[in-house]
Amino acid sequence: MPVDPNTIAKFQGIKRFVVLMLENRSFDHLFGYLKSVNPKVFGLNGTEFNQKDPNSPDDPAIQVSRASTFVMTFDPGHEFYDVKIQLYGPLKDADPSLPPLANPAVDPAPMTGFIASATQAVDFSGDENLVMECFQPDQLPVLTTLAAEFALFNFWYSSLPGPTWPNRFFIHAATSGGLTDSPTTSQILAGFSFQNGTVYERLEDAGKVWCIYHDGLPQTAGISRLRDEYINPLTKRFQDMDDFFDDVSKGKLMDYSFIEPRYDTGNNYLDGNSMHPLNDIRKGEELVKRVYEALRNSQYWSDTMLIITFDEHGGFYDHQSPPAAVPTGDDSKYANPNYSFPFDRLGVRVPAIVVSAYTGKGTIIGDDPGDAATMFDHTSVLATVEKRFGLQPLTKREAAANTLEVAINLTAPRLLPTEARTQLPDPAADAAVAGAADPAKIFAANDQAPLSANQKTMAALALACELQITPTDYHAALISNHQKIVEQKDAADYIQKVEGKIASRREAPPGQ
Repeated sequence: MPVDPNTIAKFQGIKRFVVLMLENRSFDHLFGYLKSVNPKVFGLNGTEFNQKDPNSPDDPAIQVSRASTFVMTFDPGHEFYDVKIQLYGPLKDADPSLPPLANPAVDPAPMTGFIASATQAVDFSGDENLVMECFQPDQLPVLTTLAAEFALFNFWYSSLPGPTWPNRFFIHAATSGGLTDSPTTSQILAGFSFQNGTVYERLEDAGKVWCIYHDGLPQTAGISRLRDEYINPLTKRFQDMDDFFDDVSKGKLMDYSFIEPRYDTGNNYLDGNSMHPLNDIRKGEELVKRVYEALRNSQYWSDTMLIITFDEHGGFYDHQSPPAAVPTGDDSKYANPNYSFPFDRLGVRVPAIVVSAYTGKGTIIGDDPGDAATMFDHTSVLATVEKRFGLQPLTKREAAANTLEVAINLTAPRLLPTEARTQLPDPAADAAVAGAADPAKIFAANDQAPLSANQKTMAALALACELQITPTDYHAALISNHQKIVEQKDAADYIQKVEGKIASRREAPPGQ
């Protein structure tokens, strides 16, 4: 499909896209307090609260407050059933001996069940209140500076009220194929495929080149076609993060680049920079800083749109009720057989920033939560790429999605250092929080603990990749060894081993 010249004009000089998707943080959790700096930010008044038991009028109210740690002591729940409780609160008069159920859905959602949900994921009394803590601007200087310098989106939501895997599928395929929960081992081993493919096939059909840059085992390898690319030593469509900075500096950047951060799932996220709650969030800030500064100080600054967003909210409080959504309209072969979700509602609001030389300083997108024209989700990225390159949509969701050229609001690029800063501040010092949890101690205390749901999925993904690069005669032994992984240290060692195997394949000369 040819690109409309009027569309190109709206995008000014933008010719390529870089997408950095981080993990598990809500809008209010990262940007809610920006409202005190810029009233246009749809953030916090400071009086918002939740109760451990929102069905009890006498239960103490826990108000939002300044974040007290850069590293969480636990991973708040964010599976589909967790998010329902967070949105609608726990069911009144439910059997206390059973896991909590959510109240019936209402619109708008009261957003009252975040602490009630967190109590199911934490063993330390009082730590559940951490989901109500929110970072203030001085604690996140990198993201805060970018939000002030470029475009911050008030109403960008995760694509469904659920966890990482289905939400990440939406940014690649505009659908999760009906998946609402973290996938099972059998689903990961089989590999995911979607009725209309992914944006990567659309790009190839249009003669555009793409690359997925990653640091460690990439979640995108859960998609069958992308797994083939990941393990194939002859293709260059999966590259290490070091290669991203090298490609930027040497003028080799692709038309579309997707960045997967370092999850370090097996090590309980100890050295991750994805901003997962069990990471030190400042490692994610450092990644954002490096990506921005590389682009800003390169030949690509004037023609690249950098999109920074988060896959889902991670169980952290947000006060804004998710709006209705356009269902995807494709197949639902991965739907949970225990319930039906028609994908007619978005998930919890997440942070999103668009950076470009054509984006005015202090741009805030959206001032009315009821304005459908300023509501965005992850499919807005695909809709934007498709619009700029003249590609056909994958599903009804992104065909109806608002696109991001709304952040292109200057006719002349910001090229001078005085117009767009060439460096961002360093991440915050330890003194910015009251008490910094030590992630090494958290891992040491849990290295013999059972695997978390996320660790099980990534260990299964490692097995799927290892099976694909190993002769079938050895498959039974690999599966047997995988079944012996029961502790976090085992998972860490196994995932690291498979990452090393695939890295060695990609580094070997052709034919060896």
